[in-house]
Amino acid sequence: MYSGRYVDVNPSIIDGWQYRGLLLGLIWLMVPPVVMAQESQTLSYSQKEFRYQYYQVLLRQVLDVTETEFGKIELKAYDAGNSEITEARGMALLHQKRIQITFVPTTEKREKSFRAVPFPLDQGLLGLRLLLIKAENQQRFDLLRNETEFREKMLGGFNTNWSDYDTYLHNGFKVVPATKYETLFKMLESGRFDYFSRGLIEIWSELDNFKNQYSDLRIENRFAFYYDIPVYFFVHKDDELLAQRLELGLKRLEATGAFSRLFLSYYGEKIDRAKLDQRQIITLVSPQSQTKIPHTRPFWWPNNLPFKATQNPSNSQL
Repeated sequence: MYSGRYVDVNPSIIDGWQYRGLLLGLIWLMVPPVVMAQESQTLSYSQKEFRYQYYQVLLRQVLDVTETEFGKIELKAYDAGNSEITEARGMALLHQKRIQITFVPTTEKREKSFRAVPFPLDQGLLGLRLLLIKAENQQRFDLLRNETEFREKMLGGFNTNWSDYDTYLHNGFKVVPATKYETLFKMLESGRFDYFSRGLIEIWSELDNFKNQYSDLRIENRFAFYYDIPVYFFVHKDDELLAQRLELGLKRLEATGAFSRLFLSYYGEKIDRAKLDQRQIITLVSPQSQTKIPHTRPFWWPNNLPFKATQNPSNSQL
């Protein structure tokens, strides 16, 4: 738990980044140039798997650039043995204060129950989805003529514990539910469904990680999905000072260019590799679109590719 002087920032006001930037500037000036806590503190998180490495490194940098004002802090992964902690369990651990931070897609419910740091850690890239398929099924995707045929003829698989599960149902896609991450790869390999939608930030790492177990899986080469699902840092409602530290650190990294350098070091090559300008990108309406999620063109979006934040499901020609 953090203690010390802080500036009251109303998290419900997100009427433009300029207002928030001004407040953060004031926070930066008002924080005394002395370490607030001399003793080293520990910050626990639940997501220790390989696919979360970018967020772990970013969190470390955020804490490092705010150490002078807020004190030294050590990061520690929550010990859950060999089992993976689901998003739902991670949020429960945060509510119980058994961990202090998590990095997950935002939802209206999460923003009401916890304290969000409204800075998109992945710059919207988690919402850019490529499709894992069995190699033998590529021809079936090549024969699709429009989005309606995609919805009618193709069956997806997805984890019901993930916040964007409802996005596929909301947009009329048929989805086979599952509750465990690795089970979905097994189900796809065995032909239980036709595709498994994965974030561009994770799909190649997953293929490499599971290549010996599921050697027949490939990335579909014609389509991609895009929808609004920004990933935020979340802390407990009581941890306002920690939230301010995180937001201040992110803004400092952004101002110096360190944020974009880290982002591109992890994902720049993957964005190029996806060849987005050669794909049909189907933009989905997120059920979270009614919340205060900003709908802006990501800085990594190809210049020659039109951008639409949302669109209604349609029978548009592919």
